[in-house]
Amino acid sequence: MVLFDRFTKQIQINRGDSTTFKVSAKDKDGNVYTFQPTEIVKFSVAEKRNEDNVVLQKIVEIEEAEDFVLISLTSEDTKIGDIINKPIVYWYEISVQTVGGVTQTIIGYDDEGPKEFILNPEAGDVEW
Repeated sequence: MVLFDRFTKQIQINRGDSTTFKVSAKDKDGNVYTFQPTEIVKFSVAEKRNEDNVVLQKIVEIEEAEDFVLISLTSEDTKIGDIINKPIVYWYEISVQTVGGVTQTIIGYDDEGPKEFILNPEAGDVEW
């Protein structure tokens, strides 16, 4: 199960699930941004309030100009840490390193607070 709330930008996923999601962005003028070849898009998930402790990171190098990028998480990617029996809230950020070497955050901590990546237990994770 994977849920994405487009208003809060909250992602919920069961531990061990896989998913692919599309990321798009707008430039400062509100126009749809076109990702360019050799740009790098980074999806990072970190411990809440400890952004230096990254627990999951996916890097996508853009091969051809597109107005979106696909980020895929495998079932192994989402098996973060040890077996869990309750949801764990992480923070995530998506950024792009442009051809000129400038890194821009697409989705991340902003005036509305952190963007949450909520990892729920998988069916086999609950210990009785």
